[in-house]
Amino acid sequence: MNTDGTANTISEVTRRAIIDYLTASGVSWSGRMQEDSFLARLYDLANIASTDGRFENAAGDIWKHRVINSDWPEEWVFYDSRFNLLWVADEEFLRFLCETVHPAVRPMTEEAHALVAAYNAELKADGWRLVEVKQISGRPVYGFEQVGHRTAVFEEPTGWQKVDRQMQEVKARLETAKTEEQFQAVGLLCREVLISVAQAVFDRTRHLSKDSVPISETDSRRMLEVVFEGELSGGVNEEARAHAKAALKLALALQHKRTADFRMAALCAEGTSSVVNMLAVISERRRPWTER
Repeated sequence: MNTDGTANTISEVTRRAIIDYLTASGVSWSGRMQEDSFLARLYDLANIASTDGRFENAAGDIWKHRVINSDWPEEWVFYDSRFNLLWVADEEFLRFLCETVHPAVRPMTEEAHALVAAYNAELKADGWRLVEVKQISGRPVYGFEQVGHRTAVFEEPTGWQKVDRQMQEVKARLETAKTEEQFQAVGLLCREVLISVAQAVFDRTRHLSKDSVPISETDSRRMLEVVFEGELSGGVNEEARAHAKAALKLALALQHKRTADFRMAALCAEGTSSVVNMLAVISERRRPWTER
């Protein structure tokens, strides 16, 4: 139970399974960092009490028992009541896991990917997962999301590097946005995504406008409309064509709302993501699992 009275959704069973994995595999939760330096990224150690009377705070006793002497067990942090990782709020536990795979902590991308996969295998049962939200110097930075019972149809990148990079930035901005201006920025970034994906799929030799008026390279609306008309033509594609146009209209309509809030920004991001994924299907960048 959290301090606000709400119950955690990540069970003790799942948390212990992750701890057991780290212990059994010999993976250091602090990566290349000393444990006191790692924990200082998440906690104000100077204001957390020491369990060793010789030191004023947690910074001192962790330095003594893990950096100098190493006489505490490797998994000590998970059972230390000061950090309470078995029982803290889900978000705090997940932030700890995300920090273990941060590029500054674990610079080898392959190692970070493997660790995230192991975490997600356990978190899946409780409806959570770690996801890449941005990159630093070409290395992934992870956040977390609750997925509940929703199945994510497409989790992997489209292969359009600029589009994928911008979509990750949309997710990261939406996750941290708090002010009206920050929510508006999500909408403006969605506009850039649509321009990028339109430029990636639009072919002037194949996608012809009905009015024969040249289409500007930044007119994502017209480019995408003629792409959908051309690639989803005919009565058999009527519903798909209508959905694609509706998703595009939603994304465009919400980009410039002056009274932006989380709801509007999230709807804009959802509409943009839907357009990108439909175009990836049309462009055959999404393939059957048997072909992967």
